[in-house]
This record gives sequence, C-alpha cells and structure tokens, in this order.
Amino acid sequence: IYMHQARTYLVEKMDWHGRIAYVRPVEVDYYTRASVGSTIRALEPEQEQVENNLLRAWGDVTIVTQAVSYRKIKRYTHETLGFGEIDLPEMTLETSGYWLIFGESLAERLFDAGILLRPNNYGPNWQKQRQQALSRDNHTCQMCGAKDGMLHVHHIRPFREFGYIPGKNNNYQQANQLENLITLCPRCHRQAEAGQQTRSGLGGLAYVLGNLAPLYLMCDPGDIEVSAESRSPLTGAPTIVIYERIPAGVGLSQRLFEMHHGLLDAALELVQDCQCKSGCPACVGPPGEIGPDTKAITRALLRQLID
Repeated sequence: IYMHQARTYLVEKMDWHGRIAYVRPVEVDYYTRASVGSTIRALEPEQEQVENNLLRAWGDVTIVTQAVSYRKIKRYTHETLGFGEIDLPEMTLETSGYWLIFGESLAERLFDAGILLRPNNYGPNWQKQRQQALSRDNHTCQMCGAKDGMLHVHHIRPFREFGYIPGKNNNYQQANQLENLITLCPRCHRQAEAGQQTRSGLGGLAYVLGNLAPLYLMCDPGDIEVSAESRSPLTGAPTIVIYERIPAGVGLSQRLFEMHHGLLDAALELVQDCQCKSGCPACVGPPGEIGPDTKAITRALLRQLID
C-alpha cells in the first residue's frame, strides 16, 4: 500500500529498472511497512585517532540494505494482519561515517565493570541447534515474514541468563533448546536485542549520540543513522557508527570527528542533568525499550571515555 496526499494506493506492478510503480486507488483499513535489513559492509578511514584505547575515525562507509518482505498493519490498532513477500535487489549506499571502536584493553575494563556485555560463547552444539531452528521456521523471520537472505537465530530468554561457563557446566544445552530459539531477520533481531544492548551501555551511548548529533550538526535527524554492535564483524570489537543517509555524504561525518570531545562532554552533561530516574526519550531511550540500569551504566561509560 502506497500513501500519497492522504489517499491509499495499491501497488500492482513495480518496474524496478524503469523506476515506475503502477498503482490504483483503493479504500482499505490497513497500511504496509517494509522489513528492511541493513548491514555495514565496509569502513575505510580518511582520518583516525586513538586516545585511551578508543579509536575514533571518519571516512567512507558502505551500507547494504534489502527489503525482503512487508507487514500489513491495521490502522489505529496497529495490529499485524499478515505478511507479504518482496522480490527486490540489494541497494548499496556509499556514504561517509564517523565511528568509535573500543580497543581490547578498554573493552576488557568495561566488560569487567559490567558496563559492556561480553559476546556470548554459545557452546559446542550451537551450529547444530541454529540450523534446526532455521529449518523448523522454514528460513522465515517469525516477526515480519522475511524469507531467506540474512537471517539470525535469537535466544528468546537471553543466553547469558543460563550462566554457562565453558568447561565447568553444560548450561548451554538448556539455553540452546529449540523452544528457546526463534528465527529473525537482522532488523527484527536488532529490535529484540535492543534492551540487552542498551543495558550494556553501548546502546545507551549510541542513543544519546544519535540525539545530540543533529543538534550540533544543525541537520535533520533523518540525515544520519546510528548503529551499535557489541562485536562488529568488521572490527571484531564493540563499535558505534554514525553514518550519513546521503550518497557520498556532505561533510557531517568529518565535523562529528572534529567535535568528538565536545560531543562526549555534552552527552555526559545530558545524561547527568536529565531529571528522569532510569532513562527517557530525551536521554538514553524510552523506559519500555531499555533496562532499569541503562542510564547509570551509560553515565559510567561516558565517564570512562572522558577521563
């Protein structure tokens, strides 16, 4: 369903190469939302600097996105009515970005302090259980209906809650039972793990930086996108990337690199001075999407980075 000037249209045919959508007006009580998976494929620095084992850089970023399905959502109640498939090619965005990479000694210090969460070792049966979960779910995201492509297997009850210690217990067996696993696309997986990530402080920091950056850049919030990964496939370390949603970029990333210290100082001031108890949309995120200690942990993380 395509909406234009308060009217709804049904897309009957898409000429991707000609960039033409053939639509007809319809009266329906639902709208559709695409499920889009995004992956950062490359980080190529133009300039970088390391301070206190934190690397900051700006440079070229390659983002690959693909819409693989859509969800029908009822108006007003927002309940999901069904799913549909989309057969569209991947889209590549070559742009600019600013990123922070936590060095090994800094990450270890933050892991030990409980500010960041260590990446999980899922145990020796993980690959077998993962494949069984994918097969059971017919290689389909159980949230949005996306098929094939880049699919993840998510622990419904967080793996770390089972207390698995390699060589000391077999708690991974209970954690990796099929009833505790669900297939999700990258987008739905990020949403499912948002609370866990922000509880570690990394997501809280990404959220507050994403809120402050448009103010300092004097740009629209939609001009940038923020990504936080506890272990990036590209860097092998906790990484935050703020990239421009404009092809080739317009210089916002370099400015973020140059105002790095002021941005962190402003982030700490915002988190400290915000009158909320444990987080809100104005600082580290809405209470329903974060953990009860997110604000305190994000504040501790910022102090570690600034001191």
